Amino acid sequence: MATGLARYRLFFMLVMAAFFFTPALAGVSEIQENKPFLASSINNTHPFVGQEVLLTYRLYFRDTAPKISYEVTPPFQGLWAKETGSERFINSIPATIQGKHFRSAIVKQFKLVPVQSGRITISGYSMLCTLLQEPVATSEKERPDTSLRITAPTVTISAQALPGPVPEKLSGAVGIFSLSLMADKQKLKIGEPLSLKLILTGTGSLLTLELPDLDFPESFRHSPPERTITLTKESETSSGTITATVLAWPQSEGNFQIPATSLVVFNPDTKQFSILHSKPLAITVAPAAQGATVGRGEHADTSTEKKSTPASLLATVAIVLLFLLSIAALLLVRIKRVAKEKKLATENTGNGQPDSGISARAMKQQLFSLLEETGIMSPGGMTRMELLNALQKINIPDEIRSELPAVLDSLDKILYSSATEKESRTHDLIAIKVNALMQALKKASFSR
Repeated sequence: MATGLARYRLFFMLVMAAFFFTPALAGVSEIQENKPFLASSINNTHPFVGQEVLLTYRLYFRDTAPKISYEVTPPFQGLWAKETGSERFINSIPATIQGKHFRSAIVKQFKLVPVQSGRITISGYSMLCTLLQEPVATSEKERPDTSLRITAPTVTISAQALPGPVPEKLSGAVGIFSLSLMADKQKLKIGEPLSLKLILTGTGSLLTLELPDLDFPESFRHSPPERTITLTKESETSSGTITATVLAWPQSEGNFQIPATSLVVFNPDTKQFSILHSKPLAITVAPAAQGATVGRGEHADTSTEKKSTPASLLATVAIVLLFLLSIAALLLVRIKRVAKEKKLATENTGNGQPDSGISARAMKQQLFSLLEETGIMSPGGMTRMELLNALQKINIPDEIRSELPAVLDSLDKILYSSATEKESRTHDLIAIKVNALMQALKKASFSR
């Protein structure tokens, strides 16, 4: 009787151990001897919230492996999910299911982390396969390939809530870890860079946890942390290290301390919370050497200057080009003015007055040319009122503004008179007025 009871207890313990400590095979799709099928498994069906688990989809096939042409990934509601880099068909192994022999290979794996407690169902993974056909006999023609869609069985996990009370500073660290803080030096001078590394090592939710920030003395300037993750490839649950690297620049001399950093961790094996602490670091800062660059601010300014140097050069070049173009424009205007003055000098008589033999059209053109030199664009296309307003804007004296329209009207009467003999020559009085206006406009142009 005692022996039978002992056997019963041993059988019960084996059943419980298989239930809690072996990966859970959720099932396989319909098994057909000559067709491929999928199996779904998860390494832990009762994880805690925040605890990482591994979901695996395995393809079973006979003889030649099918070609996968399309896949449908399941939705992960209530879960954080990241696909692992599993390789297909490279490590296919023999397998026996229900007394039948197959080969199997992992086709898809996901690392999952529950973000809520309760029952979570994972379903919908499927693939479209192409079965490569081989002729039965050498004389038989090649048979067409066959397409087949297969779907993986549903997987269900029961996520457990963390036991209360949950510490407020818990930031997703579920697993077994250790924490350390290192510095590349502990004695330096003002302005020298100090490299600090906060390192978390262990197994668990390395992909989803957050590392704590480092605390620095007030006189230390520092960069944002640069985070890197190094994982062990062969581990079923994420295992490796997370490193947060921070550069700091002390701004004043003295003895300082980088305080100890703490991280709240939940151990799913013991179902208990603990607090990891790094050791504090003592830092001694000496005065900067003569002429040395001091401070993170100056480093930042230097980098900013380096970054902004191309923009500054472009701005300087643009200013120089504008200055040269302005000088060239002024020289061009001066050259045109001198050329026009020489032309007028050859057309005028020796006493500086226009010859009465110059046509009204030439007189009018000379006036318009001088108006353009004063800054009025296309004066010939303006009405009398627009011309007067333009003269007023450039501060032409009142006597010129009042005299110019009358002279232009007189020239227009000669130009458009019905008497053809008056079109070619002007009266002496109009020529004198035109000459006076030109001299006044020249003076106004030179004074601008």
